[in-house]
Order: sequence, then structure tokens, then C-alpha cells
Amino acid sequence: METQFNPNLLTGPIPGMSLTSEPGAYPWENPSQITTLDEAVEYYSDKILQPEAEDKMLIALDSGISVEKLSEALVISGTMNGIHSLDIAFIVMPYVREVMMYIADLYNVDYIEAYSTHNKERIPYGVARRAIIEVLKEDPESEVMPQEEIAMPTTGLMSRPPMESPMELEELGGEVPPSEEEIV
Repeated sequence: METQFNPNLLTGPIPGMSLTSEPGAYPWENPSQITTLDEAVEYYSDKILQPEAEDKMLIALDSGISVEKLSEALVISGTMNGIHSLDIAFIVMPYVREVMMYIADLYNVDYIEAYSTHNKERIPYGVARRAIIEVLKEDPESEVMPQEEIAMPTTGLMSRPPMESPMELEELGGEVPPSEEEIV
């Protein structure tokens, strides 16, 4: 017996289709608004060179965000919003970086070009700790106060925290519990 092919089987829903939204509902599922590099350069030039955008960009660069990551976020968000394709995003990204660095140089703002090339001169924690301990040993009258150790209660989880004196409890409005000598 030969199996007959039913062409209606190919027009049915794809498994899992009901669990997602309608096709074309997201901006990146629709055709892009910008399709050429020239249009993308013009779009990002207009966006970046607005005074409000310049201020926000300079604040971000001054706070330590790298030009690479900031330009990447800007261009990828253009892709997610359906402005251009991912291919155009990768092609226009170096231009966006250069414009950002030019504006930062124009306003004398220090910036990090990329985290991978940024050499942050950082002292390891262990080395810094040993240096501080040595300085404190040499000059015990220094302004740095030693840390107080926190005494952990030795009783159960729901026990009362230890009081320094019965005066503290009286100040809080409670009764003073009898001492061990009074109980015996």
C-alpha cells in the first residue's frame, strides 16, 4: 500500500508557533528603514551631534565607559529598533567610535578607547593591605583607627542580643532581668 502525500500538512502551524507573538510584531522582523552605509552615517551623525546627546555621551565617557562599548550599545540598539540591519551596524560602528572620540577630544574629556587596551595601574589588594599594616606598625599614632571586632552571640538564633549594661534596658523602657547572683 502506497502512502499518499497530503499538501495541506505543509500549510499548518509550526510547532511552538502559538507560544510566540505574531510574525512581524518586533521591529527587527520588519524591513530596515536604512539600507546603505551613507544613510547610516547620516543617521548617526544627526543623532550623536545633537547637544543633548553630546552631553549624555560626554558624561558617560567621563564616568569610565569605553568608547567601544558605548558605540556598540548605540549601534546595536539601532538594529533592535529596526533602523538598519546587523550588517550595517558592524560596518558603521568604526565611524560612530571615531565621531565619539572626536567630540570627546573637542571638549577635552578623558576617555577609554577600549577596555582590552586600557592599562589601569591597579595595586593588588594583598600588596596594599601589607603596605598599610607596615605603615601602621611604624607609626602607631596615625589617624587610622583599627577595626573593632564584632562579637557574635553564642546562644541560639532567637535569643536576645547581649546588653552592655542594665541601664540600656531601662532606657528602652523594659524591666531589668535579675542577675545570676539574685537567682541563686
